[in-house]
Amino acid sequence: MNNKNKTLAFDETGGKGARPRFDPLAVVDRLNDLVTRLCGLAMLVMVLCVVAGILTRFVFSHLQYDLALPWTEEVSRYLMIWVVFLGAAVAARKGKLIGVQVLIYALPRKLGAGLKYLSILLSLGFYLILIWVGLEWAELGRTQGSPVMELPMVATYSAMSVGFSLSVLNTLALVYEAWRSQDGILGAEEDDEIVTALAEGKA
Repeated sequence: MNNKNKTLAFDETGGKGARPRFDPLAVVDRLNDLVTRLCGLAMLVMVLCVVAGILTRFVFSHLQYDLALPWTEEVSRYLMIWVVFLGAAVAARKGKLIGVQVLIYALPRKLGAGLKYLSILLSLGFYLILIWVGLEWAELGRTQGSPVMELPMVATYSAMSVGFSLSVLNTLALVYEAWRSQDGILGAEEDDEIVTALAEGKA
């Protein structure tokens, strides 16, 4: 069998011996899984830093132990900033950011879907503006250091541009998933509580 026939023999459905089909959604979801794990680790470090700060300030000081950990406050604050921006970006993958969804589901399906796409388009524009703002802040942070640890503030200010870049990627992934799905954009981020409430209201 020549090379051409070997190529045609591959099962494109993913069977044994098939070429792996590139799935952009799987790549995005793996990236989000990694980001979620990093956020969980960051939150664990935040909790440990806060506990250590409380112990040194309110417990060890009363026990006459001269122990100070001023860096714990900075670490927890900067990690919280990263967790907020990265966590919001991950939530954008399934349309779980805060929003008023009742009107979209109450309208006829086509009209609601059109309104949802409009809100996504506006959100993407908003994300792009904040990416640019974040880059401006990151450039400013190159010449600044944190008060206690003297860390370059670019490491903190970059959270905005990185987070909203991931938000753009996840929002586009949501739209792509809706485009491939039979349920459309409303099915891709359907809120069970809203759907149930509307169904009970119509009953």
